[in-house]
Amino acid sequence: MSDLPLPEPVRTDQALDIQHDTDPAQDHGNARRIPHLGHAAMFFVLAITFIFMSSFVVLIATHSFTPQAALQHPVALVMSLIAAYVLTFAVAIPVFPMLWMRPFFDGISWVWRAARLRWWKLVLLGCVLAVVAEVLEHLFKTSTKTDMTELLKSPAAGWVTVAFGTLVAPISEEIAFRGFLLPALATAYDWLSLDRTPAGLHRWQRTSDHTRGAWIFGAVLSSAAFTSIHGGQLHWAGGPLAILFVMSLVFSAVRVVTRSVAASTIVHIAYDGLLLLQVVVVTHGFHNLSKL
Repeated sequence: MSDLPLPEPVRTDQALDIQHDTDPAQDHGNARRIPHLGHAAMFFVLAITFIFMSSFVVLIATHSFTPQAALQHPVALVMSLIAAYVLTFAVAIPVFPMLWMRPFFDGISWVWRAARLRWWKLVLLGCVLAVVAEVLEHLFKTSTKTDMTELLKSPAAGWVTVAFGTLVAPISEEIAFRGFLLPALATAYDWLSLDRTPAGLHRWQRTSDHTRGAWIFGAVLSSAAFTSIHGGQLHWAGGPLAILFVMSLVFSAVRVVTRSVAASTIVHIAYDGLLLLQVVVVTHGFHNLSKL
């Protein structure tokens, strides 16, 4: 047998800690915890501003004086939301790297490789969640009348809504809530609960990892925020909102366990995609809307 010493194992947390240099020769000092609450606030202000601007343009263009009146023009409304998200990322992707000193998708822990290695499991999980959500909705006997059904007034509106709900909305929401808000809340929790001792401050300075309690705190609060933005769409029905809150917790758990926003995005896309596919099948491609 060889007398050569065994190589030291690579620590997983170091290998995945992309927000801090682990090579002493390249050490740039204290760990940088990003995104923090200031970054999350900036992103949401940016998104809300563009959503209001695009919605205002639709109201003016369609001569609608209330959001409910705008629902009578579903294609224009959905296209305005798509435009708002595109504008948000058109600004965010070049601006935040200047604050973070790292690429945008590294800063939000997109980590595509982690998602690619588990893609079929993530798709399966999203489909299972969709089936569970459908079963629970039938148990709650919830009303099917939502703003989403109002958007499906014609085949053209239906297909535009499906494209938005399957791709644009899940990607945008995961970046916003699991890429920005979840880690920002976790960082705030860790800072507030930090042991103000030399050892505690040393840990804060040397790693950007979060504690288990911080992730739980962040997941609950970010899921509450995620659920609340869908409240009006679901007419604040308790059952559907409770289901959506649980689904958001699962998306958050996937992001935390895999350390990948791309992974939670795949689950979210599969979840929304299967629910919308059911609508397409039931309505025969939006030609029989009475089935909704």
